[in-house]
Amino acid sequence: MKRSKKHDLSGLWMVPYADLMTTLVILFLALFAYAYVQKPPEYERAVAHLQKDLDTGSEYAKVRADETDLAVTIKQEMDRMALRDFGLRVTSRHIHILLPEPVLFSQGSATLNPDAGKVLEPLAKIFSGLTSPILVSGHTDDKPLRNSRLRNNWELSAARAFSLGQFFVERGLPPERFHARGYGDQRPVDSNLTPEGRARNRRIEISIVREIKRES
Repeated sequence: MKRSKKHDLSGLWMVPYADLMTTLVILFLALFAYAYVQKPPEYERAVAHLQKDLDTGSEYAKVRADETDLAVTIKQEMDRMALRDFGLRVTSRHIHILLPEPVLFSQGSATLNPDAGKVLEPLAKIFSGLTSPILVSGHTDDKPLRNSRLRNNWELSAARAFSLGQFFVERGLPPERFHARGYGDQRPVDSNLTPEGRARNRRIEISIVREIKRES
């Protein structure tokens, strides 16, 4: 009789171990990506000032630190007013401000509310010290307009963006710095199937464009 060959199974533990390590790596990468997206402007400012201190001769590092200071100033101003659903993000290209519809407009209207100046006046003062281009974009939900002189949500979003840009220009800011855009319901941030989701989609976004060139 031939003896059956015995297989060495002592290394099989490496298969589930490798799978576990792969899963952990994916998990940590996902957590890192989430933390990177969600990081507050204070975090960005700390990193930018550290970079500035380490590279004192870099104009990019100096401008970057100044811009993160600006983002923190905007956040502090918005926090002082205790705005609900206000948002601010710092990305590699923009300082991005989100203002919910009720802060600025009545539903279906492109005319600024009487109290909108309480929010926009502080921003106008902050923007007056900048030279960067500023993009103002309007967004709506997908419900058709009723009893409005505007034909559709696209026109409403564009008219709202223009109203905001006009407000800043009337405060003495150069009109060539402002660009108004209307996206209607084409860029939702939430589902239009619920009242809460539709409310989040009705918003104005202001983006301060960074024009920093990295040094070679």
